[in-house]
Formats: sequence, C-alpha cells, structure tokens
Amino acid sequence: MNRTFVAVCGAVLMSTALIGAQQKPAGEGNSGENNNSASAATVTFTGCLNPGSNADSFYLTNAKQKGVKNADKSLKVVPANPKVKLDQFLLGEVEVIGTVDQAEAAADKADGAAKARTLTVTKAKLRQQSCG
Repeated sequence: MNRTFVAVCGAVLMSTALIGAQQKPAGEGNSGENNNSASAATVTFTGCLNPGSNADSFYLTNAKQKGVKNADKSLKVVPANPKVKLDQFLLGEVEVIGTVDQAEAAADKADGAAKARTLTVTKAKLRQQSCG
C-alpha cells in the first residue's frame, strides 16, 4: 500500500513537471505573436510616391501589389522608423516593402469605407526618377 501511494505521488509530480516545462512564460508569448503577425503581413507594392499632409506621411498612387491583381490603387505610406527615408523618392516610381495595418483594413471593410489603408514601410527603392 505504501509503495502504491509513493508511486502515485511520484507520477503526479512528474506529470506536473512535464506540463509546466511545456508552457511558455508570460513574457515570451507576446513577442512571438508580434513576430508572426508582422511576417505574415509583409507585402511589396510599386507605384508613384506623393507627399502627404505632414512630413512623415506619403501616398502611393497607381499602386500595384506584387502577386495581386485587384489590390488597392492608393495607399497611405509611413516610414517604419527614422532610418527609412522616403522623401528622397518623392514623385518617383518606387518599390516599397512593409506591412499593411490589418485591423484598419478589417474596419474599413466592415464600414464600407473607401479610405486608403496604411502601409508601414520597412524598405524602399527607386525604380524610375519620374512616374508615368
């Protein structure tokens, strides 16, 4: 009887230890979710870069998303960080890589709004000096 009791207690302790080892700490779960959502939403657009209403906002007109035929024709473009310099490409045809705000896109579809979605740019390169 004592052996059975000790064996059951040992099995419970081992099971608890194994389950605890498989769970992620609270801090790790948040960073993993952000990385997955960011990598899943990375897109490439080409189009004409035009100035926006303030110094750090721009609009990409005649936009074409790589691999998608019926994508947005116009996007609001903002740099992801201060290292991304877009003003040097103004009024030129550019290729930009970044992430589209998925929450904003879902809200626009629900509202039926035709507002331009926001593309947060991580990389940009000039394709031609002028659009057209």
